[in-house]
Amino acid sequence: MAWLHTWVGLLLSWILFFIFLTGTLGYFDDELDDWMTPETPVFNVSVEEAVPVVKRFVDKNKLDNYSVRFPVERSQPFLTISYRDENNKRQRVNLNPSTGEALTLRATAGGQTLYRMHYRLRYMPKMVAYYIVGVATMFMFLALITGVVIHKKIFKEFFTFRKGKKPTAWLDGHNLMSVMSLPFHFMITFTGFLLLLYSLMPLIMNAHYGAGKEGKDAFYKEYFNRTSVEKSGVYQSSLDIDKLLSIGQKAMENKPVAWMSLSHLNDANSQFEIGSVHQTLSDSRDKWVFDANTGKLLDEQVGHQSSKSFYYVLRSLHEGLFASTSLRWLYFLTGLFGTAMIASGMVLWTVKRRSKSIKEGGGSFGYRFTEGLNLGCLLGLPSGIAVYLLANRLLPLDFSARAAAEVNSLFLTWGTISLIAVVMALLKKADAAWVKLTYLAGVLFASVPVVNALTTNLGFFNALISKNWVFVSVDLICTLVSIICITLAIYLQKLFSKECKETKAVQQRVLTRTQA
Repeated sequence: MAWLHTWVGLLLSWILFFIFLTGTLGYFDDELDDWMTPETPVFNVSVEEAVPVVKRFVDKNKLDNYSVRFPVERSQPFLTISYRDENNKRQRVNLNPSTGEALTLRATAGGQTLYRMHYRLRYMPKMVAYYIVGVATMFMFLALITGVVIHKKIFKEFFTFRKGKKPTAWLDGHNLMSVMSLPFHFMITFTGFLLLLYSLMPLIMNAHYGAGKEGKDAFYKEYFNRTSVEKSGVYQSSLDIDKLLSIGQKAMENKPVAWMSLSHLNDANSQFEIGSVHQTLSDSRDKWVFDANTGKLLDEQVGHQSSKSFYYVLRSLHEGLFASTSLRWLYFLTGLFGTAMIASGMVLWTVKRRSKSIKEGGGSFGYRFTEGLNLGCLLGLPSGIAVYLLANRLLPLDFSARAAAEVNSLFLTWGTISLIAVVMALLKKADAAWVKLTYLAGVLFASVPVVNALTTNLGFFNALISKNWVFVSVDLICTLVSIICITLAIYLQKLFSKECKETKAVQQRVLTRTQA
């Protein structure tokens, strides 16, 4: 079990570190979207106050089919109306919910791209990414189980920390990060795998619905109630939006409204749908469907049955969609513990073999190459994320491929740092690489609040005065990460210098004895 835990953890550690870190940042994906579009004002408008804006926009553009998302959730900071134009091309416009003014936001990959990368990866077909992430998730689950097995006294070891005794100090730190949020690690791994169920285990679905795209579409349409009504062509006057909204809120028992849609205005088959804010584990798809001409309730999908309810509960647990702000911070912190668990395991593998490598004059090629990969992953990816945030502020606003350039800057930084780390490790200069690249990560994160203050009017003090907690939080977190990186770099510099002196002293004593 110890052998299996070590090698399963090491061989998948690089992809798992990427999955955990980007997935953890995904718990604040909407907040990162807000930070990466600093020109977006903060609105505090109710659904009733936003409805007149919707009516003016619908009348002005003569829309028969449209959907509306109200600015009442963290994921929806403004009023959004989606519709199809005369060419049947889907359009989406973001509006000021008070004035109806169209909001022009900078093109950005945003927090959503960081979130999607933890299961979609990047630069590869979707299904290939799903299978890679699925295999990595299975190995992560195996690493967790074997980790529990090999630590028979896991809770006793939780309270043990042998400071300064390498590699036992790293082992104690690894155990601490693991046990601190062990239930979360099991939950997030198990639910993450099951969310890929339809892609990784399609045979049962294919047996009943047929293979290929048609069979898959038929399954999704039936299982997830993806129905649409056709236009009849027979004129019938539809109720006013205010009246439909009132009927909908009454049927919802005054639950907070998140969205509404209307199809085929003034047609005999006109329908009105309304959905509630996601507040509990199982209400992520609650909606009510009405005849838009009479106000009659046609369908009510509240809660779910059997496997569908199970699926939605697992999805809510994994993504934290129902979570309040405090609970979302807990998700974020436990995600960081998981990331630190993987990182400390990677460092532990290196530290355990460090003494032997020093005696051998730098270690084997495999050891040096692995240490370079570990170094490139642990420092390259966070540095890439810092550059990703900096690119959002520094790239020209009129740059046509701006969003793609932000993402490319992340991976270019990660790739460059990884290449430098591997080359330096192979040249037996891994110690210098650890120090210099850790300093670099600290400088990059320290630059984020500075560049933000220079390029927007929402620097730390302005954001604090205006109580814009998203900008305050990003500045504080980047500053904290910077301090940690620079402190770590100073510590590593002293540690490696001390080790170097001790090694030279030992070599000198050996040489003296040999000469004698």
